[in-house]
This record gives sequence, C-alpha cells and structure tokens, in this order.
Amino acid sequence: MKFGYMMQVQMPRPWSETTEREAYWNAVEQAVAAEEAGFDRIWLTEQHFYVEIGHISAPEMLLAAISQRTSRIRLGFGVIVLPCHHPFHVAERVGTLDILSQGRAEFGFGRGTAGYITEAFGVPAEEARAYADESLQAVLSMFENERFPGHNGHYFDLPERQVVPRPVQRPHPPLWTAASNLETWVHAGKRGLGVIGVTRIPPEDAEPAVAAYWEAIGNSTAEDWDGKFANPSAGAFAMTCCHDDDQTGREIATAGARWYYGQNNAELNRLRFGSAAGVKGVLQTVKERTDEQLIDDAMVVGGNPDTCTRVIQRWSDVGLDQIVLMMQAGHTTHEQVMRSIELIGKDVIPRFQ
Repeated sequence: MKFGYMMQVQMPRPWSETTEREAYWNAVEQAVAAEEAGFDRIWLTEQHFYVEIGHISAPEMLLAAISQRTSRIRLGFGVIVLPCHHPFHVAERVGTLDILSQGRAEFGFGRGTAGYITEAFGVPAEEARAYADESLQAVLSMFENERFPGHNGHYFDLPERQVVPRPVQRPHPPLWTAASNLETWVHAGKRGLGVIGVTRIPPEDAEPAVAAYWEAIGNSTAEDWDGKFANPSAGAFAMTCCHDDDQTGREIATAGARWYYGQNNAELNRLRFGSAAGVKGVLQTVKERTDEQLIDDAMVVGGNPDTCTRVIQRWSDVGLDQIVLMMQAGHTTHEQVMRSIELIGKDVIPRFQ
C-alpha cells in the first residue's frame, strides 16, 4: 500500500488579509512533512473560482515550489482539468514540472465535474468530455513525438511544432484519471490508466468496481492504452485526521469530511459537485450517518494510529494499492494537519511496508 497526500487549499471564512498566502505557505510545509513522513505522492486538485472550497487554480506552480523543497516524493496533478487549458500549455507545463522535479511528475487529467468552471473557459458542460478527450490525444502526441505533427479535430487545429521542454520521463509521465463514480473504474482499466476514486461508500461496496479495474487493466493491451505504457494502480482519497487521542482524531476527521462534502455555508457550495442535485447526492452520504458510522464504514480515516490503520487496511483488503489522505479540510488547523502527518508516518505507514 502506497500513501498519497492530497491538498485543495480550503479556506472557510472568516479571513484575514494574510489567510490565503498563509494557506499556500502551509501547503508547502505540509508537503515537505509528508515526504519526511514517508508518503509516496503529493496530489493537488485544480479548482477555479471556488472561493473557500478550493484555492489551487495553478497547481503546476505550487507543485513546482514543492519540487524545490523535496527530493523523493512524486508530484501529481490530481487532476488537470483539460477544458480549462490549451493543449500546448498542458504539455509545456507538465514537461516543465517533470524537469524541475527531476522526473517526479504524475500526469492526472480529467474533464472536470462542474460547468461553472469549464463554461468560464468557453467549454459548455455537455462538451467537456469530448473536449478533454481530443485535448488528451493532442497532448500525448506532443509527448511522444520529438516534433509534434499537428492535429486537426473538432476543437483544435494545431500546427506542427517542436514542443518544449521535453519531460524527463519518456515518452511521458505516468497517466492517471479520477473516478467520481464506480463506472469509471473499469473504463480507466481498459485505457491503461491509474485511477483515484473517493471513499464515499464503504470499501465492500466499492470492491466490485476495484476488481473490475484490475481485470480490465490486466486484459488490456498496448492498442487499448491512452499512453505508451500502462499505469496499473488503484487508489482512493479519504478525509483524514490521525491524533494522539482517538476520539479527538475522529471528531476532527469527520468535521472536515462534513465540511468538504457540503455541510457548510460556502457561497458556491451549491455548485461544488456540478449541480444542486450533485451536491444533494454527495451530501446524503454523510448526512445519513453519524460520525461514528462514517469511521465504522471506512468512509473517513480518523482516530488514533490504531484506528486509522484498521480503516486503511479495509481499503487495502478490497484491492487498493494506494490510499490518498486529505487532511487540510474545513476548519482543521495547520497544527492539527502537521501532527496528523507525523503520526501517520511514525505509526501507520510502517505497518503497510
């Protein structure tokens, strides 16, 4: 089992003049601590316009900063929202991060889940998937060819160019996609992609999708893959707090999870998961459960190291080989996050080695 650390830079109001800059500085400090604790990957989500909910609009810049303070941990886009970018820019920025990190970039990509974001970049929600698919095709061609031969499609008419800089990892970094629903798992496997899901349901309910992923990627061939090589890895991210006191850890983790999943007063919360209906569906998973049930159902990782280990083990038992822990959520403080990272590194990660 590998361990990832996910950040979204959540900033619930009220703010001071320095709240946002401190949140970014804290994010770098947390990433450094995660490497020291033995985490394998950093994952940054990309959000635009989502005040309070997610303030990372330029993940490549934050990852580049982290790359200069770390030396081992992998640095992942989780994910680049392709409809928000021109394909040339995607290839150039991923290549730049791979150079600055000396070959540690992980290329996660997706179409985005909310029209509120993609429509601001000129891509209607109903076209986001097709736009993302065509963009990915062009970007991978840029990675795979020393001189990009050009691309003529529905959304792009791109001329032949030599796209620089070239990534250290040839022909491209490992490819990933996000799985916000269970149907995505098998499709990701068929395409040879690593996948990161969400612990919004108990692990036993997710087990068939995880098994279908491993079967699909095991049966896939080079002709099926999006890239030039497959990236067999199945992960999921969980809201987390590890604390010296079990009850305190449970309370911090579940409070963060409830805020993240929509039990908050953020102005744009109604758009967080794509629509009011989407928000209602996501909220139901936490509203219908008590804090204890969220932990008992392994939908939140919270408590002391022993409890956190038991929860993570359940996800390992159903076939995940990566657990991605998100600690900076809602009103969880930087000090609580740093202690949580320390405890996970000291008392949890070693049990999975």
